[in-house]
Amino acid sequence: MSDSELERVAQRNMRAFTLFRMFFSARFYYPIYALLFLDYGLTLEQFGILNGVWAATIVLLEVPSGALADTLGRRKLLIVAGVLMVLEMAMLLVAPIGGGTLLFSLFVVNRVLSGAAEAAASGADEALVYDSLKAAGQESRWGHVLERVQRDTSLAFFFAMMVGAAVYDADMVNAVLLFVGSSHVVAPEQLIKLPIALTFLSALIVLAMALRLQERPVEAHASVRAALAKSWRQSIAASRWIWVTAFPFGVILAAMILDGTVRQFLVLASEYWNVIELPIASYGLIGSGMALMGVFVPRMARKMADRYSPLWNFLFVSAGVLLGLVGLSMAIPYWGILPTILLYAGIQMTGYFVSRYLNEAAPSEQRATVLSFRGLSTNLLFAAIALMYAGLIASIRSANSPSGRGNGADFENTMFVESLGWFPWYFLVSVCAVFLLYRLRFGKSR
Repeated sequence: MSDSELERVAQRNMRAFTLFRMFFSARFYYPIYALLFLDYGLTLEQFGILNGVWAATIVLLEVPSGALADTLGRRKLLIVAGVLMVLEMAMLLVAPIGGGTLLFSLFVVNRVLSGAAEAAASGADEALVYDSLKAAGQESRWGHVLERVQRDTSLAFFFAMMVGAAVYDADMVNAVLLFVGSSHVVAPEQLIKLPIALTFLSALIVLAMALRLQERPVEAHASVRAALAKSWRQSIAASRWIWVTAFPFGVILAAMILDGTVRQFLVLASEYWNVIELPIASYGLIGSGMALMGVFVPRMARKMADRYSPLWNFLFVSAGVLLGLVGLSMAIPYWGILPTILLYAGIQMTGYFVSRYLNEAAPSEQRATVLSFRGLSTNLLFAAIALMYAGLIASIRSANSPSGRGNGADFENTMFVESLGWFPWYFLVSVCAVFLLYRLRFGKSR
């Protein structure tokens, strides 16, 4: 291709990548995620099992999908991700509300498809766009591209949170219908699938954007077995490269600690809003407001990445997260929302730094595989932290209630607040462990 054609492809890919990320990440059912599953007729135990199925699928497929992206082509994996997203939403659209065993079976299929879609998209999208920029001699623009994508995805997430929560509220929907002069009244059960239908339309846009991406032809393989064998070798080569190369090893370690700790708080956020006495009606607004931080946090992260070293940036983000965790542990009514800003900013900055550093460091032929190790490592540690937290709660419960059973909501809230006090200490020990492990692996000189 000529230089002008390569530049055109890079521009086309950047636009398609932005829309792909926006509609893949910002889903209309997120603000009522747990409530939606329960309204379908699932139990809390089934909800927990389904989340485990989703996480296990990602862990199992993360690295193999990245290797296949490097072997068969990133565009093909992104098209697969788009198809899987369409199918996962279709499963929920056809699932019968209160359908018993059939309902749970369809939700299991949905969670497997969703996890597979996440794994297929993870790393492949960034690797394709970065390589198209590199082919056009514009890889220096990658920091700006990441900033714009995170900003636009945050705006899309804000929109999806607001719309998803609104269309699930029968009172609000009926008020709008009355305002526009309609006498039709909808019942809450008629709205259960509306956020799913909107996300299904998003899935079609995701698939369309995947089809718009362009990629240089990859080496043809004689058979599926040959392609899988090469993918396996690619995974081994990428893992060896990470293990023996100081910089990506350190970046992935830092990502694990920061992402895992903050994500554990995020899954507990609604309980935290409860103990600091915020009204339930404010939860969706809080999530939307935090998402809007993505409009300016990536710009700050880009400037920091341009000016400061990765080590300094890691220490800066770690200090902010630690300060936020200390604030959380106090559980101050109303004002306790302020420390959470540091956590939301911390995870957004971590996402920017890790994507930028790994894309710039990884060899082109195994870039998607290396990025998939980021997802694998962070999800594994997140699962481990979740198990440790469950053990901590069990220990606190046993210490405060000899029978091992709590006594009402006040007891549960007291246990939760006590558990928050362990977060700063865990994080501080984890950061020290990262430095120790890195020093043992590469020595003082590195």
